Amino acid sequence: MPYPSVKSFLEELQENCLLLARHGETDWNASGLIQGQQDRPLSELGYRQRKVLFFRLRSVPLARIFTSGLDRTIQTALPLNAELGLAQEMLPALNEAKLGVFEGESKTEFADELSARLYEEFLEDEVNVVLPGGGENLRQLDARIQEPLKLILESLQSGHVLVVSHRNVAKMLIKNLLRLSFEEAQCVEQKNHWLYIFAPRVRKIFLVSLDDAMGPLVIRPGYEQVTVAPPAAEPSGVERGS
Repeated sequence: MPYPSVKSFLEELQENCLLLARHGETDWNASGLIQGQQDRPLSELGYRQRKVLFFRLRSVPLARIFTSGLDRTIQTALPLNAELGLAQEMLPALNEAKLGVFEGESKTEFADELSARLYEEFLEDEVNVVLPGGGENLRQLDARIQEPLKLILESLQSGHVLVVSHRNVAKMLIKNLLRLSFEEAQCVEQKNHWLYIFAPRVRKIFLVSLDDAMGPLVIRPGYEQVTVAPPAAEPSGVERGS
């Protein structure tokens, strides 16, 4: 059923919840470039997505807001920090996965066959395959987020908590929250304008698409999944390494 606001849905749950947002779209997201830990600015659309997130959450009594150490998450959360009078709490361990020498390269057009093959192998198994040049797979990312996740969950004692992070970081956060396998977590999707709401007492997660700043919200249980496949076989709109 539609809800007038995120706040009204949280009031119905009657428990302190963890809100998981992704940063707004960046210039490299818009251009189809592999981003990883490169510190890219928000695009024009990314700033619009930030504004929608702001208006949807400004009435929510957030106790704390956490971001990664990358500017795209900090800028996404900044208006809410200012409006609610909350300190900026940056956790660099929540930075996006490192994608090595492939950062800055097109996701679909490669300069040589070796690069195309290596990236295809990575997309087929992001859990175990590591890109050369200092990349990380999902197992390594999962190990990295354990300490900040512990802090985030402890923070729920004081109220609702918002985390603004990244696509692959969200996969691993949701993996731990719902006790998913790596294979299940690899298929979790979070787009730039989606918000996940996790209710810890009942251990359930809900998805809301923040398409505009006003009007009723459709909030549905569960998380969205994508099929793990090489770029040529991916459905339209599927993103990697952002």
